[in-house]
Amino acid sequence: MLPEPQNETFNQFYKAARFNDVLDVKTTLLLHLATAMSVACYP
Repeated sequence: MLPEPQNETFNQFYKAARFNDVLDVKTTLLLHLATAMSVACYP
């Protein structure tokens, strides 16, 4: 797991990417995949 400061930063970014009114669905999905892979999680 990530240390608490990095975990909180990741969670803030993830929520901002997930709950947005700016990006289209495809771009949002690609961000989800990229963030999951950046912390070695398989989507």
